[in-house]
Amino acid sequence: MDQYYTNYKTKKSSDSVYLTEAGFSIFKRDKEFTFKDLGIDEKGGLEEKSILDVGCGTGQFVKMMTEKTELIKGIDKSKECIDIAQMYGLNCISQDFLHEDRLYDVITMWHLIEHLLDPIAFIEHSYSLLSPGGWLLIETPVIGSVSAGFGKDWRYFMPIEHINLFTQNALFKKCVNTGFKIDSWVRFGSGNDGKDTNAPNKIAMDQIAK
Repeated sequence: MDQYYTNYKTKKSSDSVYLTEAGFSIFKRDKEFTFKDLGIDEKGGLEEKSILDVGCGTGQFVKMMTEKTELIKGIDKSKECIDIAQMYGLNCISQDFLHEDRLYDVITMWHLIEHLLDPIAFIEHSYSLLSPGGWLLIETPVIGSVSAGFGKDWRYFMPIEHINLFTQNALFKKCVNTGFKIDSWVRFGSGNDGKDTNAPNKIAMDQIAK
């Protein structure tokens, strides 16, 4: 695992909107859609909140949030990714999340927990770091009828990267048992990348999944 993530940006840059400069507009669009679905603005928004982005990669979410708050920090295991984020002047450092000890209003984990050996430890530590009324925002592929339908061809079955995949109910149960309240959630996408499915069918599958 450590070897794999040492040069993660180099390994993934060709197809990851999370790590490429060209993918920032797609990343931002997707997050804005997600925030709208979750009703983030109606719940007070993210302006002026202290935010920790865990698994920040090259800092795309940090970059996006600098328009809303100065209290944004990103951490990631990949020094290569952090070096790129810092090159753009973003507040990102290479740090172990489990050693973080300050309080935040919001903690975000965009496509992170599926990569972790112990995602439950990260969820529990998030709870200890959030101010009263704080938010943990998690985005992750979930297994269920859709993944079962695709079988071994489901795009999110990705060893070595994806080593822990939750069902939605299992993830909710773990969060609630930790002390969180599930405030809102949204499903999006069928996990079909469209390479072998025509556009109308992909749209239909995505809508069914959502």
